[in-house]
Amino acid sequence: MNKKAVVKYLIITFVITYACWWGVAALVAYTDFVYGDILPTIIYIIGNFGPAIAALFCIGRKDYLHQLKEFLFSYKKHGVWFFLLFVVLVTLTVGLSSMEWNPQMTALNFFITLLGSTFVYGGEEELGWRGILQPVLAKKISFPLAALACGAIWALWHLPLWFIEGHPNQSMPFWVQATLGIFLCFWLGIIYERSECLPLCMLFHGFVNVILSSFVLKINWVLILGIILTTAVAIVLWLLDIKRTKTLNNQPTDIK
Repeated sequence: MNKKAVVKYLIITFVITYACWWGVAALVAYTDFVYGDILPTIIYIIGNFGPAIAALFCIGRKDYLHQLKEFLFSYKKHGVWFFLLFVVLVTLTVGLSSMEWNPQMTALNFFITLLGSTFVYGGEEELGWRGILQPVLAKKISFPLAALACGAIWALWHLPLWFIEGHPNQSMPFWVQATLGIFLCFWLGIIYERSECLPLCMLFHGFVNVILSSFVLKINWVLILGIILTTAVAIVLWLLDIKRTKTLNNQPTDIK
């Protein structure tokens, strides 16, 4: 994947999403429609799929089906353990900082919401953000800078949601969402680097969305400390991976 493909990805992503989400904002503001009605919801969901649609356009045309299969279903051995590690860290961070479960989130609701959040309302974005953008950036600049850049772009991509009257994101200041998104890019970036598995990234993205709804979110020192520690774990894993790669590259090659 080269620079042109990334530019192409970003253009398609923002054109699709912004056209849909700003369209929903105008529809709700200037007509009798309200957020949650069928038409605004359909347009909104199409906007959700901007990164996924753009990613599919950026896969090489040669042997497309084979590349699509590799893109969607590749997996690195033991990758699931890194996914589970961050699931535990995020659950502890949000749970211990809140200590108040949302009574509306039953076990059945949790499962149903997780499916929706993974495939329709968040997780599907990972086909683009982790499948295309962040890996390319990480090859050009260091992993932390790639995560910061990806997080900033991801936050900008979400901006129209604060102009859709009635959207749940309006309950949270934009800067809070943007900051959480940048940290999330650190965690998802490591999960992808260690697993090379987009479905795991999709599931983790969906899980984070659901866990934030399952607890009554409280911004306090426990939450801040947990986010910092979780990000520190991601950076340590990145440093260990660099060390392991250098060690493998410096091993002498036997000549027979």
